[in-house]
Amino acid sequence: MNPFEMAGMQLLILGQNKLVSETLAELLAEQSRLALAYLALPACASCWLNEQKEQLSQTNIFIINTDDAYQKGVECLKTLRDAYPDAPIFVVDQHESPSLIALCAAAGANAYFSLSGPLNKLEQAISSCLING
Repeated sequence: MNPFEMAGMQLLILGQNKLVSETLAELLAEQSRLALAYLALPACASCWLNEQKEQLSQTNIFIINTDDAYQKGVECLKTLRDAYPDAPIFVVDQHESPSLIALCAAAGANAYFSLSGPLNKLEQAISSCLING
């Protein structure tokens, strides 16, 4: 069975730019038939994350689209990591930035992906998380 077809799969994409995050969600859904149960746009605000804590506990994977808003993206990552220490959290950005990659790794991101490349690596990482728990 394709892991993306698993019932109850919940993916949350957080980002400052609604268009980029919506496009990312559409591409992932199109390429993998991924059912997106959660899609919050735009919301890297800590207060929103805290308000949604109970509902977000059912989320399988978090994706943070920093969209060049590095400080807010890293703050969001830290908030998510504190609230969900075992959850897979991926960071995506339109550009590869060594300094952002280092900040995200230090804040607890499981992986960083550049949107300038193919999405199949992000799709494989999501699949791996679902298969391996």
